[in-house]
Amino acid sequence: MRGFSSRVAAFRESPTRKIDELRERLRRENRDVILLSTGQPSVPPPREVREALGELLKVDSMDLYGYTPSQGIYELRAAISEDLKKLGGLDVPPDQIVVTAGGQAAMFSTLATVVEQGDEVVVTDPTYFGYRPLLEYFGAVVKPLRTRIEEGFQPDPERLKTLVGRKTKAVVLVSPDNPTGRILNREVAKAVADLAQDYDFWIITDEAYKTLIYEGEHVYFYKLAPEHTISINTFSKDPAIPGWRLGYVYGPKDVVQKVKLANEEMVYCPPSFAQRMVAIYLRSEARTRYIREVVEVYRHKRDVALAAVKRYIPEAKFVPPSGSMFIFVDLSRYIVDGEEFAKVLLEKHGVATVPGSYFSEVYKAALRISFVTETTERIEEGIRRIGEALSAT
Repeated sequence: MRGFSSRVAAFRESPTRKIDELRERLRRENRDVILLSTGQPSVPPPREVREALGELLKVDSMDLYGYTPSQGIYELRAAISEDLKKLGGLDVPPDQIVVTAGGQAAMFSTLATVVEQGDEVVVTDPTYFGYRPLLEYFGAVVKPLRTRIEEGFQPDPERLKTLVGRKTKAVVLVSPDNPTGRILNREVAKAVADLAQDYDFWIITDEAYKTLIYEGEHVYFYKLAPEHTISINTFSKDPAIPGWRLGYVYGPKDVVQKVKLANEEMVYCPPSFAQRMVAIYLRSEARTRYIREVVEVYRHKRDVALAAVKRYIPEAKFVPPSGSMFIFVDLSRYIVDGEEFAKVLLEKHGVATVPGSYFSEVYKAALRISFVTETTERIEEGIRRIGEALSAT
């Protein structure tokens, strides 16, 4: 029998996909499942933007159906450039932006571009579960930077200094963070930027949730170290089109052109209809209003979830998230194995969550709870069931 590439051993099935499959099985059995597992937005894109795209569907043209330039249509890249200027005061010209088929493709093509066998790459612990498998696939030596719940999950620059050196190729930072909801503070960001310039490594900054902020503000590394920053972005959260697969990367022109080549070999070009819609969205008058409304909806849901955790799981430890869509709840005073507990929680109590072990080698008794997909009533009921399940352990 023909064998398989040893590199594929670095991949394991996405935990959210595994949960989706279990959830579908339970649905076929007519069992209701409360979804506290996925960062699936619950507020659709603005109606006027959807209607504008609908008008384009009536036009007898191949614009929505044909190939596009592999870097993305210029109209969208120009709109992204304008948006970065408006959001963060950044000067990123369209030729320093490459549009990708979602944030995962942005991650893959970026890491394929900069990481070589044996390179050292620092990632925080906890961090988004998608990075480690890709880094291992490309042969990187992953060096975890432990962050602590007692310190608000802020990376400690002094700890980081002990991990970086001349072999360091990159430091990966997600802010607002998935799974913790932590926003990097400016002092930490400045310290990382200084180290990047001292040791000449890349800062790969994941900005998937940069517009979903409840308190504080997003720090753009590109302002602090433009020649050392590669930024990964997605439109799955803003404007809520995860199924349409669209994201982008921006950074120095030379690296962006290499990311473009890697991305082209994977998907040839990003989805044309999604590009047209997002170009309309970013330049629409509805954009600012939509973000403001979405943040208020999700902030209310977050507050309901936090109150429910305090009420039904009083011994849980957590940091109130300042951004993103999640609460990372340490249940070590109740359980040891979060993965086993998450299985029981889904099978016996009908609540889907993601265990902390997918994000951390330390917080294995934790759960990531999403507060955006369900209604406030179902969020509270789901957390009540978590408390009930913990009482039964």
